[in-house]
Amino acid sequence: MDRIMKSTLGILSFILTTTIFSYSQSNDWKFVKKIDGISIYHRKVGNGNLKDVKIETTFDSNLSTIVEALLDVPSFNKWIYKVEYSKTLRIIGPNQVEYHNRINMPWPAVDRDIVAINKISQNAVTKEVISEDVCNWKGLPLDKNFVRIKDFYAKWTLNVVNGGVKGTYIFHSDPGGDLPAAMVNLFIDEGPLNSIKGLKKMIALDKYKTRNSHGIVN
Repeated sequence: MDRIMKSTLGILSFILTTTIFSYSQSNDWKFVKKIDGISIYHRKVGNGNLKDVKIETTFDSNLSTIVEALLDVPSFNKWIYKVEYSKTLRIIGPNQVEYHNRINMPWPAVDRDIVAINKISQNAVTKEVISEDVCNWKGLPLDKNFVRIKDFYAKWTLNVVNGGVKGTYIFHSDPGGDLPAAMVNLFIDEGPLNSIKGLKKMIALDKYKTRNSHGIVN
């Protein structure tokens, strides 16, 4: 009986381990392409058309300059893909804000809007900066002219390297509503890439280079 039990447990353990390994493998990031020093990876989400995005790149800048741009909410429409309007709803703390974006969608889709909270923190020892955006869709009454995005998360991890800052960006979003796969993939494929390119242009501006209003250690 002991032999049978041990054999059964061994088989179950093998099946469980294999299943977990297969699941983790299926959720690994897959390299897609590299453009202008920006490496793009995708990871499939569930059984639908959605994909998470990871981007790795290097900024010719310092940490405080990038943080200044990331927390300049009124200027989001100058670099974040398809954002046509952005407003700070409330300042929660020195490095934490709640904001509202309106997103221009290609016709005939209804435009989207999103309410999110951004928080930036820094490790005092390693100088690593983490910037996280978490959806807070109930933070503002719904507008009948927009589809409110209710599933959104983004994270920047910034580290000092020789000659600049290495950035890793992870992006997850479900635009909601009934959208064709091609349109969803347009925002997944082109959105983050164009936003990163826009951010790189923004941090070249003097108004970000000459300020460190958030106490970031470079």
